[in-house]
Amino acid sequence: MSETFWVALGSIGTTLAFGGVVWQGYLTRGALKANQLMTADAIRSRLDSQAPGVTLRLSPPPWDPLAATTMGMPCNPWPQGHTWHFPAEQEGANRLVLQQVLIMENLSDRRVQARFDGDLVVADEDRRPAAAGVIVLGPGETSQDVYLQREFTIKELSENYTAKQAAQELPHKVFGTVTAEDDRDNGSTDRWDLVLTGCPVQPVPDREGLWMMAPWHLTEGSGLRTLNYSLLPSRQRIHWISRARGIQLPAPDGG
Repeated sequence: MSETFWVALGSIGTTLAFGGVVWQGYLTRGALKANQLMTADAIRSRLDSQAPGVTLRLSPPPWDPLAATTMGMPCNPWPQGHTWHFPAEQEGANRLVLQQVLIMENLSDRRVQARFDGDLVVADEDRRPAAAGVIVLGPGETSQDVYLQREFTIKELSENYTAKQAAQELPHKVFGTVTAEDDRDNGSTDRWDLVLTGCPVQPVPDREGLWMMAPWHLTEGSGLRTLNYSLLPSRQRIHWISRARGIQLPAPDGG
């Protein structure tokens, strides 16, 4: 056989040997990654089994919506049949409060710290809203009423209505974030993101510039149908390798 053939055959052999090394390295990395994922899953399962049992639920928003007041927490709705005229009364005292009551319960045998951020308030001694802040719940304890609430002008709520008619995202919302965790360094943190919004006011038919509360609907019921809210918001969980050092366990998808 010619010298060219043996040179070519040697080149192929070298290429196959190199490919074998690369493939072996790939398999090794794959096995290592699989072992890492299995270890992470085992740690995640252990942390889930040890996480304090905390529940969070919200009440339906009151209907009719409450009127904002400078005298303390809102307590009364606008009178039945009340209308608002634009543009003369689009600002000022013409405000509605969108509100839900939040209850958190610690079902575990450990103390839990809960943090409330955003539009989450409690009523102080004078019935005025104050930031809910941070509370500690002992085993079996339930939080006092925490309110997810914010007041909006009638103009802002009319903008929500206009956005809904145009199939756009509603611009004015009530937001809140709740996190709960125990005192373990190698533990977990639960988080709930809360949103309340809607279109409780709408134009008065055949009356230019007049707006009213959403009325009862023949098939859809009360105006509560116009609000978007959740009674049992979804929970997100962060698993910690070390809370003090800020080291989180990667999420199951590797993110």
